[in-house]
Amino acid sequence: MMKELKAAGGLLLGLALTGQAPADEAPAVAPLDDAACWQALPAIKSGGGGPLPIWAKAVAVRLPRTAAAMLELDHAQRTKSPLDPKLRAAMRWVVAHNNRCAYTEAYALADARRAGMDEATIKAVVGDPEGWPAQYRDALEFARLHTVDAPTIPDELFARLVDKYGEKGAAAAVLLGAYGNFQDRIVLGLNLPMEPGGPLPPIEVAFAPGAFQSQPVLPPQADLKPLKDGGETVVDRDPEWSGLSYDDLQSRLESQRARKPRLPIPPWDEVKKGLPPEFASRPTRIVWNLVCSGYVPELAVPWSRATRTMWAEAKPDRVFEESLFWVQTRAIRCNYCMGHCEMLLEVAGLDKGAIAERTRRLAGDDWSAFPPEEQRAYAYARTLTKAPWTVTPADYRKLEADLGPEAAMATFWWLCRGLYMTRVSDGFQLPLERDNVFMDFYGPRGPGAKTEKK
Repeated sequence: MMKELKAAGGLLLGLALTGQAPADEAPAVAPLDDAACWQALPAIKSGGGGPLPIWAKAVAVRLPRTAAAMLELDHAQRTKSPLDPKLRAAMRWVVAHNNRCAYTEAYALADARRAGMDEATIKAVVGDPEGWPAQYRDALEFARLHTVDAPTIPDELFARLVDKYGEKGAAAAVLLGAYGNFQDRIVLGLNLPMEPGGPLPPIEVAFAPGAFQSQPVLPPQADLKPLKDGGETVVDRDPEWSGLSYDDLQSRLESQRARKPRLPIPPWDEVKKGLPPEFASRPTRIVWNLVCSGYVPELAVPWSRATRTMWAEAKPDRVFEESLFWVQTRAIRCNYCMGHCEMLLEVAGLDKGAIAERTRRLAGDDWSAFPPEEQRAYAYARTLTKAPWTVTPADYRKLEADLGPEAAMATFWWLCRGLYMTRVSDGFQLPLERDNVFMDFYGPRGPGAKTEKK
């Protein structure tokens, strides 16, 4: 692995310094200009009016409220993290480098210089990993593994982060890697180039009250497209995909329920003390929420606000999006999130038999039971998850052709979000809850849980 990283280093560093998407391909979505984007975003309380990052201008074409929440999230990650700014920037570069995202490599280097990192240290960070600065080595190796193979992070490595940076610092490292894997896919999936003036500093803007969705939201479930026998598989089969059987995957879920977390899970009564009132009004037993909000609410709250805003703005089909997320959890081997997919399919109204049938079909390499447009979306999800640098604007436009422009952007954003969620779950190695903790959040499902018919 070290030799592979060294061989790729020179080319990718060169790309980072130019920060350009391929010159022969336009972005998958034509971004707004700065003035039009500020006009599309929610009302502003203070700040704003200057140049905007291109990812905000692209997302705002279809999801302006979500784009605004992303600006708040990016500002929090780049200015409010308890990690030292130089270390944060170095870790962010490693995440970007392993995702082959030249744009965010350049941003990380700009943040490192803004924080005062000297050129000798920068050269060591972006060079051969064997020469990484000693004081950063464990954190950078964590960032690398967190990006390329998160389930394999050794407990001992995480424990060293806790010893060096404290529980809060180690938690911030997990959320940093999660955010990086989300943001890199936004940039790569839409094929976005660097802004003309180079990397921008964090955008400090306060949006007016009501701009974002803070309370949990549950969009209504659309009518299900039934599973069917005798359909046609319209995507290439992946020989590796069915190497793990459905029963094997269920066994892994059971093992995750017995997993010891890497950080103590704080109780709700302690967690709520660090949350804004609108986030503290309803208790939760979801381990993911307790750990993130308990240790680094300054990073966790902006993330939750962005995801809830997207749900409120897009009102997606919940069975479809959880099926997409299930494909991602299988591709990335995240047992905790796979278990949550099953819980959320139940919240959406499927009974346990229908959930088992749907996920059993997804676990195989024959997806003919699903409509052609869903099959193509699942294949897109798999590629964006495993090799985001191979996704092309043409792939995104096929998603638009199948789903429509608004649903395509919401689906794409949801898939990028999935790589945040899995990195948090695997970074902390969270134990999977034994009962459906989402029922606490969203209330009992309505009468007559759905059974999918063929």
